[in-house]
Amino acid sequence: MVFARAHLVVASLGSVLVVSTVGCLAKPKPENQVMKLGDDVLASGSAPSLMYDSIPGDAILAGGDINFGGSTGGDYVGAGGKQDIRGRVHGSLRAAGGHVGVAATVDRNATIGGGDLVVDSAAVIGRNAYLIGGSIRVEGSVRGGLLATGGNVILNGPIAGDVEVAAGSLTLGPLAQIGGGLRYRVSKDEVHIDSRAHVAGTITALPVSKGWGAWHWLWVFGGLLAGAVVVLLLPRFIGEAAEFFRRRPIRSVVVGFICGIIFPILILIAAITVIGLPLALLSGAVFAIFLGLSEVPVAVWLGGLILHDRTPLGRQSEIVNFFLGALILIVVGIVPFVGPIAVFIASCVGFGATLLAAWAARGRQVA
Repeated sequence: MVFARAHLVVASLGSVLVVSTVGCLAKPKPENQVMKLGDDVLASGSAPSLMYDSIPGDAILAGGDINFGGSTGGDYVGAGGKQDIRGRVHGSLRAAGGHVGVAATVDRNATIGGGDLVVDSAAVIGRNAYLIGGSIRVEGSVRGGLLATGGNVILNGPIAGDVEVAAGSLTLGPLAQIGGGLRYRVSKDEVHIDSRAHVAGTITALPVSKGWGAWHWLWVFGGLLAGAVVVLLLPRFIGEAAEFFRRRPIRSVVVGFICGIIFPILILIAAITVIGLPLALLSGAVFAIFLGLSEVPVAVWLGGLILHDRTPLGRQSEIVNFFLGALILIVVGIVPFVGPIAVFIASCVGFGATLLAAWAARGRQVA
């Protein structure tokens, strides 16, 4: 089964779910930049474009309106508001944005996330496709399996392997040809299968889980925006906190866990006295701020780890890394049992790293 390790696959989707707010939060550069790092080619700006006939390594693009029509010997990695992806990708494709259109030939896997996703009829995915978005339409050929999670999912092309869908609605068009089985978590009233569609395997309707509510998602989205603002305002401090976590993870965990227990106790003790109440209120506000920032340096570190520090785009690089890592933490947090534990550990580590970075900054000012 393609989806034997579905939770791991879903977690990997976080590595490419860079929402289109990247382009809104970071002011686009007036000129596009293209640079080479070894065999890799990087492009950034308001409308980056790569039409190279042959890129030996990876193609990495970040910006508002992305166009790719070349050929890569490695992977394609794209983060932007709108993406038009054509040409040939000999490795895997990882893209996310407000609108992502794919009409390329991809030799390996395609992992795509965003608002509006379109796999054109000219597209060929050599292995598996992992899609998450508001609106998903697949008309191209997928020679492996398909995992799709979104609002509206439309399948109208050949898919050789198993298909699993969790969505608000599911439509199989007349050209849908599924070589494996079909499993879906969709309300029965929102499933529409054309009589000309063909499913070779078993069709299984799974129970529809309620999942997170609208208020929870709004809170998560607000946290993403707040974190992005912090990265924009304090890029050096957040970078130092991420570096503390990378170099001293054990110390970060210990400091974060101990201070996370001791600080509330001290604040509570101060609050029960009239003299200490103002100090308790101020300390509580500072504690809440540091606690709220706890996952930001971890997210920046995760994003940099995924891109292998290959995005020297100045301050925009930190934003890209933050969204990559933050969305990984969000998606991992959805996984039952394991998710909450992983997020708790990330919060402890990030809280400790933030405190260590603040202490180091204080030391520099005193010196």
